[in-house]
Amino acid sequence: MRAVVYHGAGDVRVEDVADPTICDPNDVIVRTITTSMCGSDLYLFNGEVDHMVAPGRTTLGHEICAEVVEVGSNVGRFRVGDRVTFPYSVSCGRCATCRMGQTAHCETSGKAIYGFGVAFGDLGGSHAEYVRVPLADGHLEHVPEGIDDESALFLSCNLPGAMIAVDSADIRPTDTVAVIGAGPTGQLALQLARSRTGRTILALDRVPDRLATARRLGAQPVDVEHDDVAAIVAEATEGRGVDKVIEFAGRGAAFNQAVAITRPGGVICGGGVHLEQDFGVSLFDLYFKNLQLRLNGFANAATAMWEAGRLITTGVIAPRSVVSHRVTLDEVPTAAKAFAAREDGFNKMVIRP
Repeated sequence: MRAVVYHGAGDVRVEDVADPTICDPNDVIVRTITTSMCGSDLYLFNGEVDHMVAPGRTTLGHEICAEVVEVGSNVGRFRVGDRVTFPYSVSCGRCATCRMGQTAHCETSGKAIYGFGVAFGDLGGSHAEYVRVPLADGHLEHVPEGIDDESALFLSCNLPGAMIAVDSADIRPTDTVAVIGAGPTGQLALQLARSRTGRTILALDRVPDRLATARRLGAQPVDVEHDDVAAIVAEATEGRGVDKVIEFAGRGAAFNQAVAITRPGGVICGGGVHLEQDFGVSLFDLYFKNLQLRLNGFANAATAMWEAGRLITTGVIAPRSVVSHRVTLDEVPTAAKAFAAREDGFNKMVIRP
């Protein structure tokens, strides 16, 4: 089969690799219908986590809509021909952490993630014609008939991640809210937050096209590179700071920005993926401002997939609205560079093998 293989920073290539096979009776093999590139994939693509990958072998991707083509003998929930999707992380649904709702920390899979290198299970990614799905009965899900192939791939990561962060923020009708990081998942979070408060929502980013999109979604855009962030926050909040911050930038500087703009007693919900091992955060500010931290970057997406599907089928969220590009598998190496560079107008790509 053909797959996108990582070879080094900024260097992914479409190559012929071995077809996945049933390795365990609980496995399923799926044929990719649609997939996409998540912002967290850029950590790998940009070469920031080379200790986690095997150049020349690691394939990327964890968002998918697919068709079942082969089923292991112990699998009971799926049949050949079923249209399915999976959350970015593999979970058995039976171990203690899964039963606690911490599916991303599954003890059986060892916190395995599709397409995220050797450090997270060394599993094939969705940027391929076929994918092996281990522990399928535990986390693979049927795609409802009312959800199209492009919208379905948002069930893997983006929409559950946005839902979990926004739900964790417990936004009230009179809360002021800031979303830091107005990429695709941040834009979904903006839509969810907009339905929960009548007060100001600030969208902090540095990419002009994303800031323009945030304005269309009803938020007040704030350019973190050129605007006086402190002054804008003060004006919007009577000088106190925002009540709730949802952080999707996934960088330490953005987390410190969240601490700076949150009011005393406010809530910071982290939905971004942070891989910094050693980054300075002011414990004094966290303590002295009585801030509440609710971190969900390693989101338990499996727990939110059903409700995410309901948001799509009922029309509350239209995830295809964040799609800007549609490409083939062969075009991924070029499209990935555009996505990583935040080229004007490039927001979210749908990939069809």
